[in-house]
Amino acid sequence: MIIFLLSLLICIILHELSHLIVAKKIGCGVEVFSVGFGKPFYSFEYKGTRYNFTPILLGGYCKVKGETGINPDKDAFCNLIYTKKCLMIVAGCLTNLVTGLIAFIIGRYFHIHPLYVFGYYSILLGIGNLLPIPALDGFYPIGVWLEKFMGKERGYELLNKINRIGFIILMALQVACIPWIIYMIINGGLS
Repeated sequence: MIIFLLSLLICIILHELSHLIVAKKIGCGVEVFSVGFGKPFYSFEYKGTRYNFTPILLGGYCKVKGETGINPDKDAFCNLIYTKKCLMIVAGCLTNLVTGLIAFIIGRYFHIHPLYVFGYYSILLGIGNLLPIPALDGFYPIGVWLEKFMGKERGYELLNKINRIGFIILMALQVACIPWIIYMIINGGLS
């Protein structure tokens, strides 16, 4: 159980940290970096970014400036070129895939079970987030395409509506899976 929870937490932190680093590197403003959801139990601000650590560790997010609407600022996501947007979007998934694959191979070769488990979950998270499902990273390139097809304002408006609905559905599915996860932990199926 501890291995599963720790692996999940590390996967989430690496994923969101990758979004943060790439966003800062390409000149995109980052408003909030959060590990988990809900009201933060610890929060601080550094160089214009609020860092939140929250109790509901079912995910995390990196909220960039201009991600959910039109923003005239030069460092807003909506004003970046398409390739920079896509690079920032897939950064977390690529990090999960690369670190997961390395950990999986090393853990399996040297029989280090916690490393193997971490690698397995990291790969799953990386692949899962690349799926073109609303509220996941894989949907954003479609949303960026909507902006080109429908115009910036209407495209972002539709993207945000779809993502809000997708987020609610994904959170409901995660909560619905909690009894299964508890069952798997008790029976040793997750580690």
